[in-house]
Amino acid sequence: MDAGDLEKLKNGRILVLDSKSDKPGGTVRVQAMAQVPAQAVWDVIVSCEKTFSFVEGLQSCDVIEDSGERALLHQVTKQGWPAPTLDFIYESLREPYRHIRFRLVQGNLKAMEGSWQLIKTPDGLLMDYEIRIKPEVAAPDFLVSRSLRKSSPDMIACIRGLSGGSGSMGLEASDLGRCPGVVRGRQ
Repeated sequence: MDAGDLEKLKNGRILVLDSKSDKPGGTVRVQAMAQVPAQAVWDVIVSCEKTFSFVEGLQSCDVIEDSGERALLHQVTKQGWPAPTLDFIYESLREPYRHIRFRLVQGNLKAMEGSWQLIKTPDGLLMDYEIRIKPEVAAPDFLVSRSLRKSSPDMIACIRGLSGGSGSMGLEASDLGRCPGVVRGRQ
């Protein structure tokens, strides 16, 4: 990461980066800095209840199994016309407070995979999120990537706000204002 990007992150900006994938589908990588311990962010991103606040169009989220280090989750999302309802089960492999790797197990997507990294730095907690999605319906990869590039920064901002990691009341209000779902509190 160059000094300019680090300065932007320290000032609360969310960076949308190109994701390097040779696999088909839309991809995006997003980074933000949070001013909280990793556990605060972790507790938001692994909570089905809080997922309703930061995943646009989430209709249901059910934990099928959760051993702490591995979880199977079932989600249904409806993004609106003309996008179809997405109904899928994914596996989440977790190294608590550091790393999550997730991948599609079954559902009406051709592929979904990605990761979260939570990296403690002298300037705060670097949140690094990457995802690749290949819908079942025919859609050019660049359109899927464009959709991910549009929605992912709001998701990351919302997670930062829900975790209490915005760093200032003004930025927290802005972050929570970017939540696509209903914010039910940070508890």
